Amino acid sequence: MTINTLQLRAHYEIPVVPTISQQYFICEICKKLYKTKRGLVCHQNIVKKYNVGREELYTLPLEAINQFKADLVYVIETRLKEHFKHSGKQSFNFPCLESLFFGVFKGYIHYFNLKNGSYKCFFQGLDAYSQLTNLLNNPNWWKKYFNNNQQTFVLLFDEKRKKNLPKLIVE
Repeated sequence: MTINTLQLRAHYEIPVVPTISQQYFICEICKKLYKTKRGLVCHQNIVKKYNVGREELYTLPLEAINQFKADLVYVIETRLKEHFKHSGKQSFNFPCLESLFFGVFKGYIHYFNLKNGSYKCFFQGLDAYSQLTNLLNNPNWWKKYFNNNQQTFVLLFDEKRKKNLPKLIVE
Protein backbone atom coordinates (compact mmCIF):
# COMPACT_ATOMS: atom_id res chain seq x y z
CA MET A 1 0.00 0.00 0.00
CA THR A 2 1.24 3.42 -0.87
CA ILE A 3 0.54 6.31 1.48
CA ASN A 4 0.17 9.62 -0.30
CA THR A 5 0.01 13.03 1.23
CA LEU A 6 -3.01 15.08 0.30
CA GLN A 7 -2.02 18.69 -0.10
CA LEU A 8 -4.47 21.49 -0.79
CA ARG A 9 -3.11 24.83 -1.77
CA ALA A 10 -4.31 27.94 -3.46
CA HIS A 11 -2.19 28.93 -6.43
CA TYR A 12 -2.14 32.35 -8.03
CA GLU A 13 -1.54 32.57 -11.76
CA ILE A 14 -0.10 35.36 -13.81
CA PRO A 15 -2.31 35.60 -16.90
CA VAL A 16 -0.60 34.90 -20.20
CA VAL A 17 -1.85 37.01 -23.07
CA PRO A 18 -1.15 35.41 -26.46
CA THR A 19 -0.11 37.56 -29.37
CA ILE A 20 -2.85 38.43 -31.84
CA SER A 21 -1.06 36.86 -34.82
CA GLN A 22 -1.02 33.35 -33.34
CA GLN A 23 -4.00 31.25 -32.22
CA TYR A 24 -3.69 29.19 -29.04
CA PHE A 25 -5.76 26.32 -27.70
CA ILE A 26 -6.33 26.22 -23.96
CA CYS A 27 -7.12 23.42 -21.54
CA GLU A 28 -10.14 24.67 -19.59
CA ILE A 29 -9.10 22.85 -16.41
CA CYS A 30 -5.39 23.60 -15.98
CA LYS A 31 -5.32 26.68 -18.29
CA LYS A 32 -2.29 25.35 -20.16
CA LEU A 33 -1.82 26.83 -23.65
CA TYR A 34 -1.16 24.73 -26.77
CA LYS A 35 -0.12 25.96 -30.19
CA THR A 36 -2.11 23.29 -32.03
CA LYS A 37 -5.44 21.54 -31.60
CA ARG A 38 -3.53 18.25 -31.80
CA GLY A 39 -1.44 19.21 -28.76
CA LEU A 40 -4.59 19.94 -26.75
CA VAL A 41 -6.25 16.66 -27.82
CA CYS A 42 -3.09 14.74 -26.88
CA HIS A 43 -3.11 16.43 -23.46
CA GLN A 44 -6.80 15.56 -22.95
CA ASN A 45 -6.18 11.90 -23.87
CA ILE A 46 -3.36 11.67 -21.34
CA VAL A 47 -5.59 13.20 -18.66
CA LYS A 48 -8.27 10.58 -19.43
CA LYS A 49 -5.74 7.83 -18.71
CA TYR A 50 -4.92 9.37 -15.32
CA ASN A 51 -8.54 8.86 -14.25
CA VAL A 52 -8.55 5.12 -14.96
CA GLY A 53 -7.54 3.21 -11.83
CA ARG A 54 -4.43 1.09 -11.83
CA GLU A 55 -4.86 -2.63 -11.15
CA GLU A 56 -2.87 -2.46 -7.87
CA LEU A 57 -5.32 -0.03 -6.26
CA TYR A 58 -7.85 -1.44 -3.83
CA THR A 59 -11.52 -0.69 -4.29
CA LEU A 60 -12.58 0.77 -0.97
CA PRO A 61 -16.07 0.61 0.55
CA LEU A 62 -18.28 3.66 0.19
CA GLU A 63 -18.31 4.20 3.98
CA ALA A 64 -14.52 4.63 4.02
CA ILE A 65 -14.63 7.13 1.16
CA ASN A 66 -17.45 9.11 2.79
CA GLN A 67 -15.58 9.18 6.11
CA PHE A 68 -12.48 10.49 4.33
CA LYS A 69 -14.57 13.23 2.69
CA ALA A 70 -15.95 14.24 6.10
CA ASP A 71 -12.43 14.28 7.57
CA LEU A 72 -11.20 16.41 4.68
CA VAL A 73 -14.02 18.93 5.19
CA TYR A 74 -13.17 19.06 8.90
CA VAL A 75 -9.50 19.78 8.13
CA ILE A 76 -10.46 22.56 5.70
CA GLU A 77 -12.73 24.10 8.35
CA THR A 78 -9.96 24.02 10.96
CA ARG A 79 -7.75 26.00 8.55
CA LEU A 80 -10.36 28.78 8.25
CA LYS A 81 -9.53 31.16 11.09
CA GLU A 82 -11.50 34.13 12.38
CA HIS A 83 -8.83 36.84 12.36
CA PHE A 84 -7.78 38.61 9.14
CA LYS A 85 -4.09 37.97 9.79
CA HIS A 86 -4.75 34.30 8.98
CA SER A 87 -6.13 35.10 5.53
CA GLY A 88 -4.23 34.50 2.33
CA LYS A 89 -2.69 31.45 0.75
CA GLN A 90 -3.21 28.30 2.79
CA SER A 91 -1.53 24.94 2.40
CA PHE A 92 -1.82 21.76 4.41
CA ASN A 93 -0.89 18.10 4.19
CA PHE A 94 -3.32 15.29 4.91
CA PRO A 95 -1.93 11.74 4.63
CA CYS A 96 -4.10 9.17 2.87
CA LEU A 97 -3.89 5.93 0.95
CA GLU A 98 -3.57 6.20 -2.81
CA SER A 99 -6.71 4.07 -3.16
CA LEU A 100 -8.61 6.50 -0.95
CA PHE A 101 -7.41 9.55 -2.87
CA PHE A 102 -8.34 7.90 -6.16
CA GLY A 103 -11.73 6.85 -4.79
CA VAL A 104 -12.58 10.44 -3.89
CA PHE A 105 -11.04 12.41 -6.75
CA LYS A 106 -11.48 9.96 -9.65
CA GLY A 107 -12.67 11.90 -12.67
CA TYR A 108 -10.97 15.10 -11.48
CA ILE A 109 -7.34 13.96 -11.62
CA HIS A 110 -5.48 16.11 -14.13
CA TYR A 111 -1.86 15.13 -13.54
CA PHE A 112 0.02 12.05 -12.35
CA ASN A 113 3.74 11.79 -11.63
CA LEU A 114 4.81 8.16 -11.93
CA LYS A 115 8.20 8.87 -10.35
CA ASN A 116 6.87 9.92 -6.93
CA GLY A 117 3.26 8.69 -7.30
CA SER A 118 1.63 12.09 -6.85
CA TYR A 119 -1.68 13.19 -8.35
CA LYS A 120 -2.99 16.71 -8.99
CA CYS A 121 -6.54 17.98 -9.34
CA PHE A 122 -7.40 21.56 -10.31
CA PHE A 123 -10.56 23.37 -9.20
CA GLN A 124 -11.13 26.96 -10.27
CA GLY A 125 -13.67 29.27 -11.78
CA LEU A 126 -17.38 29.73 -11.33
CA ASP A 127 -18.24 26.02 -11.10
CA ALA A 128 -15.40 25.07 -8.72
CA TYR A 129 -17.64 25.40 -5.66
CA SER A 130 -20.38 23.20 -7.11
CA GLN A 131 -17.84 20.60 -8.25
CA LEU A 132 -16.31 20.36 -4.79
CA THR A 133 -19.72 20.49 -3.08
CA ASN A 134 -20.81 17.45 -5.09
CA LEU A 135 -17.47 15.74 -4.64
CA LEU A 136 -17.29 16.24 -0.85
CA ASN A 137 -21.05 15.78 -0.23
CA ASN A 138 -21.11 18.94 1.87
CA PRO A 139 -22.56 22.28 0.71
CA ASN A 140 -20.67 24.20 3.43
CA TRP A 141 -17.18 22.77 2.87
CA TRP A 142 -15.88 26.20 1.85
CA LYS A 143 -17.09 28.37 4.74
CA LYS A 144 -17.03 28.50 8.51
CA TYR A 145 -19.33 30.57 10.72
CA PHE A 146 -18.31 32.35 13.92
CA ASN A 147 -20.12 34.39 16.58
CA ASN A 148 -21.67 37.76 15.61
CA ASN A 149 -22.53 36.55 12.08
CA GLN A 150 -18.88 36.46 11.05
CA GLN A 151 -17.64 33.93 8.54
CA THR A 152 -14.48 32.94 6.73
CA PHE A 153 -14.41 31.12 3.42
CA VAL A 154 -12.33 29.69 0.61
CA LEU A 155 -12.33 32.14 -2.30
CA LEU A 156 -11.92 30.65 -5.78
CA PHE A 157 -13.93 33.09 -7.90
CA ASP A 158 -14.63 36.82 -7.53
CA GLU A 159 -18.26 37.33 -8.58
CA LYS A 160 -17.94 41.14 -8.73
CA ARG A 161 -14.97 41.07 -11.07
CA LYS A 162 -16.03 37.87 -12.89
CA LYS A 163 -12.46 36.80 -12.49
CA ASN A 164 -10.69 33.62 -11.50
CA LEU A 165 -8.76 33.94 -8.31
CA PRO A 166 -6.51 31.23 -7.00
CA LYS A 167 -7.18 27.74 -8.15
CA LEU A 168 -7.46 24.96 -5.63
CA ILE A 169 -4.87 22.30 -6.35
CA VAL A 170 -5.25 18.93 -4.69
CA GLU A 171 -2.06 16.89 -4.75
